[in-house]
Amino acid sequence: MKKTEQLLDDGKFKRALARLKESGPASGPAADRFLLKGEALRGLGLFAAAIKEYGAARSAPGGRRLAAFLGEARCHRALGNKHKALSSAKKALELSKTDGGFKDEARLEWALALRLTGRLGEAAGLLVKILRDYKKAGDRGGAAFALWALGGLYRLQGRYAEGITAFENSFALAKKAGDQASAGYALFGLGGILRVAGFMGRALDCYARARKSFAATDDTFAKAYAECGTANVLRQLGRLEEALAGYERAHRLYSGLSDWADLGFVEWGMGEIRRRGGDFPGALKNYRSAMKLFKGRGEPRGEALTLLSLSYLYYLTGAADRAEKSHAAALRFIQSHGLHTHLETFT
Repeated sequence: MKKTEQLLDDGKFKRALARLKESGPASGPAADRFLLKGEALRGLGLFAAAIKEYGAARSAPGGRRLAAFLGEARCHRALGNKHKALSSAKKALELSKTDGGFKDEARLEWALALRLTGRLGEAAGLLVKILRDYKKAGDRGGAAFALWALGGLYRLQGRYAEGITAFENSFALAKKAGDQASAGYALFGLGGILRVAGFMGRALDCYARARKSFAATDDTFAKAYAECGTANVLRQLGRLEEALAGYERAHRLYSGLSDWADLGFVEWGMGEIRRRGGDFPGALKNYRSAMKLFKGRGEPRGEALTLLSLSYLYYLTGAADRAEKSHAAALRFIQSHGLHTHLETFT
């Protein structure tokens, strides 16, 4: 078991999974084996498969309920299953009060679930407290993660300067902690917020550095993220053929992971390119696919972007009345979720 855990700590998820399959029941208690398999699958980006293993882990004799609920919450959050993420995170938080372990992780996952469901004020307050506690304890890795979470929240609120600082500090702390994966994800966050704030050169550099850091790892989700993020920047720079090729690579990767929420952003990005190139039927197909993928997966910003894009497309095709109704619906949706998506100049 210890060797498998070390492989997971080293990010060698394929080897960890192979070891668990080879050793079978002899490797340790069933609950532990299910839990480690879930962690390996989650590391590979196979979130739906990982959720099944976490369920088995908490049902097996000696079930690892707290760790399993945390794993489930993380997977549901990645997939945009906001209600299930909230439910699993809440159960983990309740268990952490008596279990004695993973208390900080449970608080952090609860805050992220709140963020996912749009309860931004509550999430922000809790994340600031968690960050303070991690700093007081000298936990650089924990503080890096809390800052990463805050950076994403600030981006949703349109607080770009604070978000950029949060991601920069997250990256610096992750590097000091020797956590290359967290440093890579901090670069993803920084690249994304720099992009929507209009700093295109810096954003492209962040994605290039992140892509390099994950190139030799088993993290398929990160590789897909790099492709999509880079394509977003290239699209905004007008390098549309390169961007479309990047989106197509991201599409293949996300489809293999069943990551439908992130796939929605890929479809939307492809629609933007086709709309700008005059391929209105192709753009409409992409937008409709994006809307289906976003629905019910905790991505109101994605839904808002698609509603706005559809209104632009309708106007370009001469359907002014339909465009006005679509645009008005988009504004109502955006305001109901406390977003500022309609004011993003660089998107």
